[in-house]
Amino acid sequence: MFNSLFYTIPAAMDAAMLREEVIAHNIANVETPGYKRKDVVFEDELRKILERNDLKLKVVNEKHFSNFPTSISPKIITQGNTSITNDKNNVDIDYEMNLLVQNTLRYQVLSRLLSMNIDRYNTALRSVV
Repeated sequence: MFNSLFYTIPAAMDAAMLREEVIAHNIANVETPGYKRKDVVFEDELRKILERNDLKLKVVNEKHFSNFPTSISPKIITQGNTSITNDKNNVDIDYEMNLLVQNTLRYQVLSRLLSMNIDRYNTALRSVV
């Protein structure tokens, strides 16, 4: 009954929440000597999964089955190959603040998309009853 958006949007929202925590952690450690910034990898992993050809099931009707993977999870990576200060810290506060704003907007859009998708199903159910 539900399309893949009911799996992808909440997973993307979880990734955005994790990304916000990671960015906040990076900002908190902007002056910590030797600290290496962390990042969240999710979108590339999702894209790879969606582009895989082996996800296709052979079915009579496409609406009968959904083999969309429900266990997509974001990963935290450490970017240890750069340093922008003499103390080997690689956190750029301007970059992190920019990422924070982008991430907040992304979360708001995802939230609205999920809400619209749910509203669509509610409307369909109300018209049937």
